[in-house]
Amino acid sequence: MDKIAIVLRIKCFGRWRNIARIAYPLMLLCLCGMVFVACDTSSLTTPTTTGGKSTVPTNNGTVTYSTSASDVLIRTFYGGGNMGTLDLSPEVSIYGDGTYILGPGLQMRQGKLTADALQQLLHTLVDSDGLLNFTRQQFNDVPDQNVTFLQLMLDTKQYAYQYGKFGTLQESAADMDAYHRLNQALITITTALNGPTRPYTNSTVTLLVHQDFSPDVTQSIPYWTLSDFSLYQLASYECGVTPPDQTGPNADTGCLTYTIPQHAYLPNARQLLSTRELLNGHQEGEFLEQGRYYRLVLRPLLPDELLQKMIAMLGSQEFTYSGIPLYSGIVPTPTATQ
Repeated sequence: MDKIAIVLRIKCFGRWRNIARIAYPLMLLCLCGMVFVACDTSSLTTPTTTGGKSTVPTNNGTVTYSTSASDVLIRTFYGGGNMGTLDLSPEVSIYGDGTYILGPGLQMRQGKLTADALQQLLHTLVDSDGLLNFTRQQFNDVPDQNVTFLQLMLDTKQYAYQYGKFGTLQESAADMDAYHRLNQALITITTALNGPTRPYTNSTVTLLVHQDFSPDVTQSIPYWTLSDFSLYQLASYECGVTPPDQTGPNADTGCLTYTIPQHAYLPNARQLLSTRELLNGHQEGEFLEQGRYYRLVLRPLLPDELLQKMIAMLGSQEFTYSGIPLYSGIVPTPTATQ
């Protein structure tokens, strides 16, 4: 009986081995087919990233954007009206790696969106809000009022929108719908930036100077002692030569208080170190030079500004955004026509 059982086991094992030889290739083929199907399906629905670019499929087509930490995807300002003041930095800047920097002003803060959160934000702006399909970009029919400026950089193209008081005139139903969509888009952006933040710092800064006609003389105001350039030189280069006031002592042009300067200056490492020492570690301060008072500000550069050589600021009476040229080197000697 033992010999018969052994023979039967050997025969059964042989049959199962033959079956396995036939079935194994079929099973392997089925598994490969399942993998290929899964790959094809994911490529239609999942964002892809290659070579510093990422894509997000939407109902309005595939959107491509840069994933670089120095490329701005979304930026907002508020101002531009005749009664507006100068914002030294944008309200919101969102970069390709998900970093976002919140302003406006000198005390900026920095946070980070995950890749999924950034892609979801872009998907909502394009798909739900339909910003890329707008036939109108300016939604403000009351002149000289502050507006929110929104910039998008998608598919290597810049889109710009203005959101302000709208609907006081007889606007079309399509324009009113787009206006409400733009409002929702701005809410979407603000809502998405709800993570933890920390103070934003950058070792590279721009030095901004303007003549101050109403200093607080009750405080001790130090003299400017850096010999590389005078504050008169730098203020004249950035804001132009202040014309004499024929009716009083105040010839303030409003530059760097209400309006943007003509230029922004990038100090070298030694000049920056000396300036920081004169400011006692502060970002801004008042100085006295040859009987004139000057207000000096150190504003950290945003990640895109040094590469673009443009400073992102928006002041009063700006109805389109252009930015401020960033200059480094010897400060030019002012002339009467500057």
